[in-house]
Amino acid sequence: MSCGDEPETKKGNPYSTADQEPSKGGQLFNNYCIQCHALDRDKVGPALKGVFAHWNYDTARIRAFIINSGESIRSGDPRAVQVAKDWNNALMTPMPHLGNDDVHALLEYMAE
Repeated sequence: MSCGDEPETKKGNPYSTADQEPSKGGQLFNNYCIQCHALDRDKVGPALKGVFAHWNYDTARIRAFIINSGESIRSGDPRAVQVAKDWNNALMTPMPHLGNDDVHALLEYMAE
């Protein structure tokens, strides 16, 4: 550095997290969910922020719905049936490739 040169500074919002690597849940959400869902608004499917409360904080039921919504609806799960009714009986794409750790990461991301 020569006399009078100032170090290069990052421009923009210094508190921005846009450059940070997304969490595992964020990556999974971007890979598998964002086409139909947003956290804060309805899209093809419902907004997912606050999803825990809608399912009475029962992660096993939420997981079952994520893995195979049609099976969850056919089983008579009241929330699954209501979601189907609210969304004109459109089924969510089954996600059997997601393991327990993946679903847990997704749910943590949605709870942030």
